[in-house]
Amino acid sequence: MAAKDNPDYFDLAGQVLDHMIVDSEDMPCGKVDDIEIEGDLGGPLRVKALHVGPGAWMPRLPALLALIAGKFFRRSTVAVAWEQVEEITPTIKLRSTAAELGLGKADRKAARFMRKVLRS
Repeated sequence: MAAKDNPDYFDLAGQVLDHMIVDSEDMPCGKVDDIEIEGDLGGPLRVKALHVGPGAWMPRLPALLALIAGKFFRRSTVAVAWEQVEEITPTIKLRSTAAELGLGKADRKAARFMRKVLRS
């Protein structure tokens, strides 16, 4: 039986990496840019956190693109503890709100700016 045919098979990279994240209120708050795994060589591994933000995906870019991206994006990253993952479907559902986890800061800042602009 192939691994994909096994109901207990879980493809961490394929089912989590680069997938959209929604918080406990179903608000989009980024995507999984990297996965932090811990464990000893030859021993069991466990997922520690999901990393979200430019600091997680910029190192995967070719050097020139990383340099250009660094001019436009801060290299910040938010580590979301694996225990915060509520459900894994085509999106990753979290147990807490984006604000509680420090996610979506740029989106909230842009929303505040747009509210001010629209009130004027």
